[in-house]
Amino acid sequence: MTDSVKELQHTSIAEINSAESPVVHKLITHEYRTGEAPIKKEFLKAKPVHKPVVSDKADDVVDKGGKNARDCDGGKKKRGTFKKRPIDVEQDPADLLCRPVASGESCQFGDSCKFSHDIDDYMKRKPKDLGDCCPVFDAKGYCRYGLACRFAHAHIEKLNGIYCNVRRKGYVETPGDNMCDEVNDLSHDVRTKLRKDTYNFQSKQQMKKGKKNNKRQQRPDVDGKSTMEHAGETPQIIELPTALRLDSADSTVPIIESAPDVQVRTYLNDVQMEPASESPLLAERKPVDFKRKIYIAPLTTVGNLPFRRLLKQTGADITCGEMAMATNLLKAQQSEWALLRRHKSEDVFGVQIAGSFSDQMARVCELLARETDVDFVDINMGCPIDIVCRAGAGSALMTRPPRLLEVVSGALTGLELGTRMRTGDISKSPGLTVKLRTGWSEKQPNAHKLVPKLQSVRASMAYVNAAVVTADFRLRATQSIDAITVHGRSRLQRYTKNADWDYIYQCSDAQQDTVDNNPQPHVPFIGGGDVLSYEEFNKHLQNGKLDTCMLARGALIKPWLPTEIKECRHWDISASERLDLLKDFVRFGLEHWGSDQKGVNRTRRYLLEWQSFLCRYIPVGLLDTLPQRINDRPSPYYGRNDLETLMASDQAVDWVKISEMLLGPVPNGFQFVPKHRANAYQAT
Repeated sequence: MTDSVKELQHTSIAEINSAESPVVHKLITHEYRTGEAPIKKEFLKAKPVHKPVVSDKADDVVDKGGKNARDCDGGKKKRGTFKKRPIDVEQDPADLLCRPVASGESCQFGDSCKFSHDIDDYMKRKPKDLGDCCPVFDAKGYCRYGLACRFAHAHIEKLNGIYCNVRRKGYVETPGDNMCDEVNDLSHDVRTKLRKDTYNFQSKQQMKKGKKNNKRQQRPDVDGKSTMEHAGETPQIIELPTALRLDSADSTVPIIESAPDVQVRTYLNDVQMEPASESPLLAERKPVDFKRKIYIAPLTTVGNLPFRRLLKQTGADITCGEMAMATNLLKAQQSEWALLRRHKSEDVFGVQIAGSFSDQMARVCELLARETDVDFVDINMGCPIDIVCRAGAGSALMTRPPRLLEVVSGALTGLELGTRMRTGDISKSPGLTVKLRTGWSEKQPNAHKLVPKLQSVRASMAYVNAAVVTADFRLRATQSIDAITVHGRSRLQRYTKNADWDYIYQCSDAQQDTVDNNPQPHVPFIGGGDVLSYEEFNKHLQNGKLDTCMLARGALIKPWLPTEIKECRHWDISASERLDLLKDFVRFGLEHWGSDQKGVNRTRRYLLEWQSFLCRYIPVGLLDTLPQRINDRPSPYYGRNDLETLMASDQAVDWVKISEMLLGPVPNGFQFVPKHRANAYQAT
């Protein structure tokens, strides 16, 4: 790092670690109420006036009416996500150095390139380096960002007035070298075929009008909001309709018949019938064992690859990528495929997808089986986000059981077809799991009725393209889903109130040995909700009804939670140890998103987003009773040193200070408003 940044970092950390906590001369008399964290009285502060969670580096986020973003509805407190978040201003391409030129290569566009080729001018304008060691160079032996790297002095030499981007001795360049530790990136050829709709799917598109229905389903209404439209159905389902309950007369597993004949385009010349070359990950693929494994839930925005790497470092066994939309994956949308990337340290890895059409799910699962290295695919049937539910996916599927079962059948078919095409060995097919909530409303839970139906779902010939069916073609009749996960809250509850673990146990008990006189295999069952300590993890597993517990917000608040669970202890982790974990996250982020200014900005953004959860951790030594409960709201408190106090702040200005210790000063005009309010306390 530069001297100024070093001074900032060393001074800040030294002062913070050595400073004494402010002395509270008058102990605050306090009785703990339900929903309030039991913090020792000597650490409590006087309650301050609430400040908006916005960085003071920014002007207030103001809407057209001139009101603060937190109060833009006439003072009514918003929930969920901040809708008016500041967006980083894109730099003029003419001010950015051309990527090939920055790394010492020639640009194929020459003088017509929209980026700058003037190295001397760029070096005069470039801010000082952030440090002496480049994370990308240290990890790979070569930094493709060259002069644009914010740690360029670690690998840039100037010889005879010419800048040279050096490589470590013994470095050997390989295809895709910049992402050699990551997999699951589509090739240019496959991406082009998907965009041109010429990819040779073995699963068929059920009906042409499916696209029309999809457009109608997401058609905005007069108020500009999306609505759900299906023939003969209401636009939006709030309570579970009687006609859709699983105990109704027609609620048996639907017999999935082939759709009316449609013209299906096939490209037999493009089909490679010989087994594809197997990656090491594919060769090692085995059925996923969930028994007492530490399973990190798919977490939107904050469950990114650097975060998952950190959790693997602290002891996680199974990781899963962020939720991706099936529609966007089939369109080869680059931002959506980025959610599926897998680091080599993730030895057991799954991806989560959301979709509302069975044929669409069959195709996307076939694509994943053929083009990616994943151990399992998880179908999200519990997402409470409005835009997902309005599209008929997520929690909305639980209000339409026949559609839900068809989606699962299509996914099973697609995974088997994709594996046949890739290796010919269907035993190496990725597993399929589903994630549910208790139901749409806590007053009408229906997950326990879905469980035996999910046990009996199988792949169906209805989704197989007739062009690939031969006389001896058969689908496995025994392949079922590999696990069921139930989050103990309804869609309308979101993350408020406590998770209902008694109902999760009831769902596990709903599994049946036989369905319609057909023997059914036991499906591993996973529970989720409010696990923040090893005591809670062990308590939920002691009755033998669950195979494991999924960690979600608990892993965000305490990324060292896997260590606590494996060692069965409450870890009174110090502030400096917590800062070391953040340093690792930053290093992983720069390796993943890049060490240029854009990568630094993105790493900072995701670090700050994560801080909205990290700040909710209460140190073990400050609590009167253990363990900390995830929905208990802490009163303002002092830490045992200034760094611990800073990390407990719920103000974004303090989160920015922490980021500056790790990534240097923020750029001029920097603004940050957290995407998630993390507002799920239930204080009374």
